[in-house]
Amino acid sequence: MQIISLYQDKLFYLFYYKKIMDKEQFLNSRNFDDKKKEKTILLGKSGSGKDYLMRKLVEKGLRGCLKTTTRPQRKFEVQWVTYEFVADWTFQERIKNDEFLCYQKFEVTPEGKKPETWYYGITKKEFDNSQVFIMTPGEFLNISPELRKKCFVVYLDIDRETREKRLTRREDKNDSIKRRLDSDEIDFKDFTDYDLRIKDPDFNADDIYDLMD
Repeated sequence: MQIISLYQDKLFYLFYYKKIMDKEQFLNSRNFDDKKKEKTILLGKSGSGKDYLMRKLVEKGLRGCLKTTTRPQRKFEVQWVTYEFVADWTFQERIKNDEFLCYQKFEVTPEGKKPETWYYGITKKEFDNSQVFIMTPGEFLNISPELRKKCFVVYLDIDRETREKRLTRREDKNDSIKRRLDSDEIDFKDFTDYDLRIKDPDFNADDIYDLMD
């Protein structure tokens, strides 16, 4: 299973990035906006628009963080663009080697399947080389006070009804929508450590970019 997973990752890489020689060259080819000195961290419940905002900020020139995960690839997701998808044993090896700045484990039950364990994480190297990040409250807690001072934290606090409609349109069968919504309510219950809180589901990414130092 591990060999097949790695082989499929390689095929995805070759298909989408024929002109790029290896993974490191691709990652280093990303934009870097030297006008913005702060690192921007995006937090929000499922369906709040984190991926959309991340994409818009990257389009403005910021270098987005590539998180590592062991969860299954979703429809339209691309290896080394959406996430770095790895086998569980690869993630565990990186934990042993102390490569992660932060990581988190989730117990999920995909529709019609047995419970699974998924890991998400940000490597220390990726944090140093990136400007905008999507984090969970659990990952954010691993940020030291010194690093926190250098970050602009955006909390997308969008209402549950809007988020549920968005998640339903995704047609993602890898996880229960209700579980994700209920879990988010718990995870964000006491979250107050942000610099900007957004409640408007039709927020403008340009306005957020302009607020960054």
